[in-house]
Amino acid sequence: MALSDVSFRTLWLAAAALRIILLVYGEWQDRHFVVKYTDIDYLVFTDAARHITQGESPYNRATYRYTPLLAMLLTPNIYLFQAFGKCIFVGADLLVGWLLHRILTLRGMPSKRALLYTSLWLLNPMVANISTRGNCESILGCLVLGTMYLLLIRHFYAACACFGLAVHLKIYPVIYAAPFLVLLDEKYGLPVNWPNMLWTYERLRIQVLRLYLDEDEKADDVLAEDDNDRLDNLVDKSSRVLSRALRHGLMFLSPTRVSFAVVSAAVFFALGGLMYSMYEDQFLECTYFYHVTRKDHRHNFSVWFYHIYLTFGSNEDNILGLLTFFPQLVLVMASGFAFGKDIFFACFIQTFLFVTFNKVCTSQYFMWYLCLLPLVLPSTKISFRWLGLCLIVCWVVTQAAWLYFAYHLEFEGENTFFSLWLAGLAFFGSNCWIVVELINNHRFENVFGASGRIRWCWGNGEPKQQPSDASSANNGHMVPPSSL
Repeated sequence: MALSDVSFRTLWLAAAALRIILLVYGEWQDRHFVVKYTDIDYLVFTDAARHITQGESPYNRATYRYTPLLAMLLTPNIYLFQAFGKCIFVGADLLVGWLLHRILTLRGMPSKRALLYTSLWLLNPMVANISTRGNCESILGCLVLGTMYLLLIRHFYAACACFGLAVHLKIYPVIYAAPFLVLLDEKYGLPVNWPNMLWTYERLRIQVLRLYLDEDEKADDVLAEDDNDRLDNLVDKSSRVLSRALRHGLMFLSPTRVSFAVVSAAVFFALGGLMYSMYEDQFLECTYFYHVTRKDHRHNFSVWFYHIYLTFGSNEDNILGLLTFFPQLVLVMASGFAFGKDIFFACFIQTFLFVTFNKVCTSQYFMWYLCLLPLVLPSTKISFRWLGLCLIVCWVVTQAAWLYFAYHLEFEGENTFFSLWLAGLAFFGSNCWIVVELINNHRFENVFGASGRIRWCWGNGEPKQQPSDASSANNGHMVPPSSL
């Protein structure tokens, strides 16, 4: 049966069946094979949950480096059955597929065509394998996509709460704050009724903006009318630069953006404060500080791992940690602000760069950007034949080369560190090539049009559905590009 003849429900049920089969197989393999199907991290989660049920700290389990909220969520592993957490992760995995399909259709793509892109996640064996082995990354993908979806349908406060929860669970989604703030411009409009405090802030902001705008206009008039001899009588250049910077800053800090930042931060700090009251400094160290300062000398995909391995524990190791963080931070923040109007592409590029330049990189990190890939492909000009195929082959082959040397190191006991590092360099180079090609071949498309409605840039909706009907069905927030 062709994919075009399949409904989303059928695709979703097929994806669920695939994961159920893998769950059952995983339980069987764990009982009969020396090499276990279940990820070691899942055993760590379960042990931490057991400590919770015994009234102890989850951090009594060595290597548990997550929020206590995750261990609390998995306490049914102890009370009910051990695979309960896997079912949670699979459920989040399937919810990601639903969110992808909804976002694609919100931007005008016919449902049948959206199935093709959604299947890249739902029928992806790598994705299904990672979630059924007990990895929690699907929850993060669900929260990130949930934030985007809630912003699109104007559930503003729910989106703020979702984003705050995502950052609480793992610190890396904080990088999405940049494109989210860029997205919430004047086209987004007034999604909520502002409190009186925000109206006061808006009046003050407008007054200050008018003050600086008037000063700049007067200065521009003097420059236009007088010759160079009058230039020395103008406002000092440094103060002009400062005033313009302040003006642009105030123009950016609209009440909607301030609301998003304040509410998201409030959720993040409320959850953090609650966890801190229970586990104190141990919570901060294991949940956040550890991941910022983490240096893993064990083999992983990171291009930095070999040097970290050679200098582990020395002063040079600490310096390297700072040096590797700088290019990662600059690239991630620059791409977030540059592409923020096209929120899906911005978040994908940010995540791809973050993972590529990170000091530690494992296969589970690929989940962070794979859940965003179906929202980027509809806007790319890269054809599968030939450039697209070359990019895929390059990414797979360099990764396979790395896995080959990693196998001989870990299971055969051979010293393949240098070969592993060279394979990591090749994988890093392939990732850089992919980023460059994606940026150069992307059709940048603002999410919102001049009217503040979602732009139909991926199609004209369902074949039997008129744009006006689709707009009314979605609270009047979608509009085809032709009407902009």
